[in-house]
Amino acid sequence: MNRRKLAFSTMGTPDYIAPEVLLKKGYGMECDWWSLGAIMYEILVGYPPFYSHDPITTCRKIVHWRNHLRFPEDAMLSPEAKYLIYRLLCDVEHRLGTNGPDQIKSHPWFKDVMWDQLYEMEAAFKPEVNGELDTQNFMKFDELNPPTSGRTSSGPSRKQQLNPKDLNFVGYTYKNFDAVKTLRDNPDLMQSASSDSLYGNRRSSSESHHNNGNYFLPD
Repeated sequence: MNRRKLAFSTMGTPDYIAPEVLLKKGYGMECDWWSLGAIMYEILVGYPPFYSHDPITTCRKIVHWRNHLRFPEDAMLSPEAKYLIYRLLCDVEHRLGTNGPDQIKSHPWFKDVMWDQLYEMEAAFKPEVNGELDTQNFMKFDELNPPTSGRTSSGPSRKQQLNPKDLNFVGYTYKNFDAVKTLRDNPDLMQSASSDSLYGNRRSSSESHHNNGNYFLPD
């Protein structure tokens, strides 16, 4: 793909972002077909395919989608639906829509859809709306106290919780080799570290900012 046609910015709700967007290697319009697959999964199953309470964990799952894309047995999706989602939530090179939307429109799951007559067809469901503040078409939930943590929500609000700097470390795990080696070679220190963790002790700020021997490794 021509690099001039690629975009490199990161935006959107984490649940629907394509892996090539998170990896910051450049992406094209094919990322929208990934989002379509994620939305289709959520509509048919009831929740996004890589959902997590933590947006960063969601991003990690998306980057490693081969290990996390699963269909629950109770969802009872048709083989055609599963196949379509698999062909949307995949590498760019194999993703439906890469060579145009007709690839998707001609998929067996859409065999009964008359694309040329969509504007003339009567809608399968017509919601009744009595005003701008009418919420009768939304599910009703019991009122709960707002969560104390700011990282437990889903949907559009999660977009604000995803710091662009966090994306630099998606797919990486923090390791402090010097600390691990020191603890391993000194049982007394290991016991002391366990006690500190148990009683909530904290290192001084000068120690906390000491970076020698710290690395970020790919998962």
